[in-house]
Amino acid sequence: MFFPMGKLANRIKWVRKRAGLSQERFAEALGTVEGTKVTRGAVGNWELGKGISRVNLAAIAEKFSVPLDWLEFARGEIPQNVSVPEFDSLNLRTQINSEQPTVQNARIVTDPVRGFVRIPIRGLGMGGREGYLILGDQYLGDVLAPPALADVPDAYAVYVIGDSMLERYRHGEIVYVHPYAPVRKDDDCVVQIITGDGEPPHGFVKRFVSMDDKQLRVQQLHPKKILTFPRGRVLAVHRIIMGGPA
Repeated sequence: MFFPMGKLANRIKWVRKRAGLSQERFAEALGTVEGTKVTRGAVGNWELGKGISRVNLAAIAEKFSVPLDWLEFARGEIPQNVSVPEFDSLNLRTQINSEQPTVQNARIVTDPVRGFVRIPIRGLGMGGREGYLILGDQYLGDVLAPPALADVPDAYAVYVIGDSMLERYRHGEIVYVHPYAPVRKDDDCVVQIITGDGEPPHGFVKRFVSMDDKQLRVQQLHPKKILTFPRGRVLAVHRIIMGGPA
């Protein structure tokens, strides 16, 4: 329904995280492009939206087997697979950067069960009747991801603020968010709204109703009412896959 892939910088970052590489390893995988060695700093600048040449985009598309048309213009579906052939022999695919260390949680006979990773907690709670969050860059800790999010780049969690979603979620509970899953009617979601005053986006835990080119409609449960946001202020609608006590 809605994916935060409108920005080229986000698509580049998605490819890197999907490959399970740090910025340094991503640069190493790209190697030298038209006589210029790709550096970690260059990758960081690309992900900050500071510009990238088409030859470097083409190199990313070729090395990681993603369509150039999608990478450059967001045309078509989000790629299902990203390959890093030169790094497979070094077993670096499993190194999902220092941000997401893998933890084995059990073993069946001699084989480990699929490991969990940790995902960041986002959103500084600001309260208010709608229970909104400030979705800035503050470090609020991290939490073990549920299995459904173990391989999802940019997955995150937020604390529920206030009682606007009773009896579905209580104040202080945590919800786990898949930023790339399609959002359907009656799905619980985190909506990110641009405030327009220089602040980071505001986030709300609500129930999705509909979205068209004019507005987003979501429902809060307590008291039950429909909230609307102008479509131009909607930065993202991210699906909640589960929630519960922190």
